Amino acid sequence: MTTHDREHDRTAHAIDAQRWLAQEQARRGDPDADAGDLRIARALRRAPPVDLPPDFATAVARSAAAQARARAEASTLLEQRLLRGLGFVFALSAAVVVAWYGRGWAAALAATLPGGGEALGWCAAAAVCLLGNWGLGAMKRRWVAPAF
Repeated sequence: MTTHDREHDRTAHAIDAQRWLAQEQARRGDPDADAGDLRIARALRRAPPVDLPPDFATAVARSAAAQARARAEASTLLEQRLLRGLGFVFALSAAVVVAWYGRGWAAALAATLPGGGEALGWCAAAAVCLLGNWGLGAMKRRWVAPAF
């Protein structure tokens, strides 16, 4: 911090203190206070007459809740569509990668497994079973309503 910054801070603090004292003087109703500050202090002491209906707060709250609900539904729908699109792009890119590099992976995996090519077939069958189980579970959760 430079000397100039320190001097500016002291000057700003002194101005803030002077304004605060002037506003306090006006708040107390001192006739020597600034006319603008006195006018503001008087306005703050008296609430303006307002003729609101008895259920005004309820109506505003109901309107705000309806707007928030509509905004949330719209953003949820957009998020769902974006997520589905992203999932589709991911699945497509995964399929392309497996198609492109799959043979090399299968050969390396067959060489690594103790049973060789036969073990690779059983691993593929287990993977298909797991994916099928996961897919059926997801479809069941989506289309069958839970019983409470």
